[in-house]
Amino acid sequence: MSAPAPASPDSSAPAGSAAPRPLTDQDIVSLAAAPDLLVAMDFDGTLAHFSDDPYGVRAIDGAIDALTELAAAPHTTAMVISGRNMDQLTRATELPADGPVLLVGSHGAEPSPAAAGSGASALELTDEQSQLLHDLGERAESIASGLPGAWVEYKPVAVGLHTRTVKDSDAATAAAAELRSFAAGHASSHITEGKNILEIAVVSTTKGEFIQGYRERVNPNDLTVVFAGDDTTDETVLSTLDYSRDLGIRVGGGATSANRSLKAPEDVRDFLQALAKARRQR
Repeated sequence: MSAPAPASPDSSAPAGSAAPRPLTDQDIVSLAAAPDLLVAMDFDGTLAHFSDDPYGVRAIDGAIDALTELAAAPHTTAMVISGRNMDQLTRATELPADGPVLLVGSHGAEPSPAAAGSGASALELTDEQSQLLHDLGERAESIASGLPGAWVEYKPVAVGLHTRTVKDSDAATAAAAELRSFAAGHASSHITEGKNILEIAVVSTTKGEFIQGYRERVNPNDLTVVFAGDDTTDETVLSTLDYSRDLGIRVGGGATSANRSLKAPEDVRDFLQALAKARRQR
C-alpha cells in the first residue's frame, strides 16, 4: 500500500518556510482518503480554551465526540497528547484512559496502555533522577509560596511552575528565571518553556518523540498523521512531520513549522467534525 498524495500542492514545502495556509476543504478530502490515519490533538489551546482554573477546563462542545467518532472509523486512530499528567488529562477530556481515544500525558512520558502498545515497560527513574525531581519540586514550591497566583504541577518525570494567574508579570518572569537557573545547574534537567509555564523534566520526553515512535511502531510506511497544537511544545511534532503526506496545524498563530492554520478551538472542533463525516463516507 503506498502513501497517500500530499494534502495539497504546497504541503511538501519545507516546514517553516512560509506562514501556514488556512485549512481547506481539499485538505479534509485528502485526509479522508488516507489508507491509515492518525488524528492527534493537543488539548489546552487546541481542543479547549485556556482558563485561570486549569482543573475546570473542558473541551469545546462536540470536539471529544468528533474524536470518538473518528476512533470508530476503519483504519483511523484518534489521540489526545498533552503536557497534562494523565490524571488531569482524563478529567479534562472526560475520557477513560482505556477508551477508544488514545490518551498520552506528560508530553509523551505518560501514555495510556493502548497508546504505549504491547510490551511497553513503565518508565523507571534512577536514584539520581528521583532525587533531582524531588529537589526541583522543593525549589518550585519555595518559589511559588512567595508569588500569589503561582502553583506547582507534578508529573511522573517533571515539575512545572505555572504563572498564568500571577498578576505581576515581572515577578512571574523572575520566578521562572529563578527555577530555570536552579535547573540549569543540573546536567539531567531538561527545560521546556510553555505558555505561562516553565517545566523541568529529569528525562528527555517530547510530544514529537512520542508521535515519531508511535508511527514507527504501528505503520512506518503508510501512516498519515494530522496533528494540531498551539504552543512551543507542539512544535516538537510540527517540525518533524513528513509534509509529503502529513498535515500539521498551528492553532491561534505564532511562529511555527506547521503547513496549515486554524484560529481557535471552535475551528478545530469544526475540522474534526468534518473529517469524521468525510472519513465515515469514504
